[in-house]
Amino acid sequence: MSTTKSGRFEIRLAEEGRNQIEAAAGAVGETLSDFVRNAAIQRADRVLALSSRTLMAPEQFDAMLNSLDVPDPAPALAKAVAQPRRYTRK
Repeated sequence: MSTTKSGRFEIRLAEEGRNQIEAAAGAVGETLSDFVRNAAIQRADRVLALSSRTLMAPEQFDAMLNSLDVPDPAPALAKAVAQPRRYTRK
């Protein structure tokens, strides 16, 4: 699905900063606009994820918690984990 981009966002930066961003955009084969847009959106996603104190969707988190209540499907794994360690760190 294609969305028409009608908003405009401008930033001011030093020439060396622009040159660095242009070089990075060229290295990954993106236009300057695409590179800056993608970088800003990725950073915004990280900041918002950290601000909500979880890095996963609420449904995914709930499913993970529910899975902890499911009996162990691999009893051999539980048995292996219960064995004493043969090697220890000093």
